[in-house]
Amino acid sequence: MYLKEVILLAHQDLMLQMLHGLDFLHANRIVHRDLKPQNILVTRSGILKLADFGLARIYASDMKLTTVVVTLWYRAPEVLLTGKYATAVDTWSCGCIFAELFIRRPLFKGNSEGDQLKKIFDVIGLPDLSEWPESAVLLWNSFRNVRPPPIDHFVPELDNQARDLLEKLLVFNPDQRIIARAALNHPYFRDDLESIRTTSSLSASENDSFSDGRSDTPVSK
Repeated sequence: MYLKEVILLAHQDLMLQMLHGLDFLHANRIVHRDLKPQNILVTRSGILKLADFGLARIYASDMKLTTVVVTLWYRAPEVLLTGKYATAVDTWSCGCIFAELFIRRPLFKGNSEGDQLKKIFDVIGLPDLSEWPESAVLLWNSFRNVRPPPIDHFVPELDNQARDLLEKLLVFNPDQRIIARAALNHPYFRDDLESIRTTSSLSASENDSFSDGRSDTPVSK
């Protein structure tokens, strides 16, 4: 097997484990709220653990949540625009991390909330006004309505299934964004699980930026 193929399988392995962790959290109504590479630990044997639950909350539809969550580069549009959010903020962050596995740098590297939104719309396009939150509708005209190039212009080396999964994770509307459980059944994870798991030790060494966080509170042991 060529090295490139092994690395791509390692990406699948990490994503599969991350989504299993998110599915467990969301099934128990827990929102992590700060998913980023520094909060993802990978052991030498390739086991991924979600870490740093300092901002995590048990979600209820009537609760008031702070907008000061998620490191800016991994923050979902609904947090930036309205402050109203649920578990979908974690799947957006997961999509950002998925892209980073390929390009080895943050996909949306904004320096303010407004610039972060601009960086997002440069990649996914400006949503139609009908999808825009009513409470932030005046901001819509602040952004250029320009059709972006295909997402693999920004994230090269995506195959068709990886591209489709990334696009589903980075959907503007949180109600239409793919959930963790559905993502686990995506054709991107078409390879035999045992074949993916054989790349675990490589995934740890090839993704050093995902192992520099520290926490005593992993999702699973």
